Amino acid sequence: MIRHVVMIKFKADAKQEHIDTFIEEVKKLPHLNKEIRDYSHGLCVKEPRFHSGDFDFANCCDIDSYEAMERYMSHWAHLRMTPFLPDILENMISFDWEVDYFGPAFDEAAAKEEAEKEKARVLVQHSDSKLAYVPEIRGKGIEQAKAMLAEVGLELGEVDEVIGSVWAPDRIMMTEPAPGTEVPKGTQVAISITGDWLCGPETVDQATAW
Repeated sequence: MIRHVVMIKFKADAKQEHIDTFIEEVKKLPHLNKEIRDYSHGLCVKEPRFHSGDFDFANCCDIDSYEAMERYMSHWAHLRMTPFLPDILENMISFDWEVDYFGPAFDEAAAKEEAEKEKARVLVQHSDSKLAYVPEIRGKGIEQAKAMLAEVGLELGEVDEVIGSVWAPDRIMMTEPAPGTEVPKGTQVAISITGDWLCGPETVDQATAW
């Protein structure tokens, strides 16, 4: 199975009527081309914005095989979209991948078990009461990091802001000393954290793990 994704950036001066026409026409693809499976499309989530990439519209579908992809690409229903693009298209990118894994359904019991394993992995307690291991706080927000450091007897040190993240703002990217380093209790851990330019402040909704 091949998953086919197309992302489109509209021209700044594109007329809304031309954009609307394109969207109406692209809706016809799945019932005109039998190679398409599970077609979907939509406009970019503008606010809050969770990911980077300056695109306005995306569509996605599954295709059974490489041969089917070749048929899809050259099918008249696909080629007929060409005249609708010049008036609206500033940039377009497509990406295809071979789907080789489908995740299982959510399992609450398994999730709780893995959460406990995750907490033990990132928050290792030292057997010596005077020493501590720097916890794995990369990917966490400042408040989470403070709580984790306090739990092992360490403190938050200097905070340096780095360029924004492609996946979340206000997240720790680097620490000094590095995670797993053995240090005396009371040591300050300096961090580099991403800027808040994507979607707003951190949210915490984790009852069983850090």
